[in-house]
Amino acid sequence: MASAFYASVPSFHTVQRLKNLVEQKSGGAGAAGACRLWVGEHDRYGYGVLRATVAGKRIHFLAHRLAFFLHFLGTKILTDTMNVSHICHNKTCIKVEHLSYEPQSVNNSRKKCLATRECTGHHGYPKCIM
Repeated sequence: MASAFYASVPSFHTVQRLKNLVEQKSGGAGAAGACRLWVGEHDRYGYGVLRATVAGKRIHFLAHRLAFFLHFLGTKILTDTMNVSHICHNKTCIKVEHLSYEPQSVNNSRKKCLATRECTGHHGYPKCIM
């Protein structure tokens, strides 16, 4: 299960292997400020997914959550009660600068920004990229 993985500190070998897989499945860095798109498999909701075997167990990762975890390895432990949200509103984006670690309530408030095409801010969290 991915949640148990995020609560651990994976081995150097595992981290390097996962970073290489993420690199292979992304569309490259792109232009400055542009999204970095996941070109691998997607789930039925449109989010990028990666299936990998770690310590003998097959794990289904959400690509943006995995990219965020690998970037902040050792400084943030991801929990099931917090979301890694797309401040760019692009479900396939894995660019760390476009992701925010926040409660579900903040993630939900971003839907209003998308609907109105205007961000009024999210106290203590980054503004949406419109």
